[in-house]
Amino acid sequence: MTAQDKTVVLVHGGFVDGAGWRGVYDELTRDGFDVRVVQNPTKSLDDDAATTRQILDGIDGPVVLVGHSYGGAVITAAGTHEKVAALVYITAFAPDKGESVNALLGTFPQDGPQPPILPPVDGYLFLDRAKFAEAFAGDLPAQHAKFLADSQVPWGLEALGGVINEAAWRSKPTWYLHVTEDRMIPPAAQASMAERMGSTVVETPGSHAVYVSRPAVVADIIRSAAEAV
Repeated sequence: MTAQDKTVVLVHGGFVDGAGWRGVYDELTRDGFDVRVVQNPTKSLDDDAATTRQILDGIDGPVVLVGHSYGGAVITAAGTHEKVAALVYITAFAPDKGESVNALLGTFPQDGPQPPILPPVDGYLFLDRAKFAEAFAGDLPAQHAKFLADSQVPWGLEALGGVINEAAWRSKPTWYLHVTEDRMIPPAAQASMAERMGSTVVETPGSHAVYVSRPAVVADIIRSAAEAV
């Protein structure tokens, strides 16, 4: 079995949709991978994990499951699926059993940059549009960052507070892309989560939007996971 015999499934994070994966999708499909992009509504962790499992159910053969940011919590929940052979975290949250993204946010260093999340309205969160580019997309062209800020997907409090029942990384091999200039998930928090999982770590410069700004780097770590399992 070659690396390309594995299907890659890409899971986006909060405040954005799956369209941001286009560059990574193009890189991997050019190499012969079958790639699927999950479009999660990000209303609740349970719903997003169920949507991701529905995609996994329809795939023949092993899967490399990839999550960015909050998508890391989704793949941690959904990655227990029997078809998942490897998990790849792209500057992503990696909660353990009984933890939520909200709990992990509470462990972030208080002396560093804080995600500019506005107070919830009707159970949903947005990032401050004026601070979006600096926090989320510092290495993207200004107009692209503005588009992401102006096209935000509401992030549900039930997604933020959803608790992991069984952490897939406890039983599946993991890779972690450590992004050194991320101002949403601090590099120290990334390193701590990757170490706890025993991940194979690749480090790169870049913003939280590294999956958009550096698709070749993201594709490389996914290829590595596909080749290793």
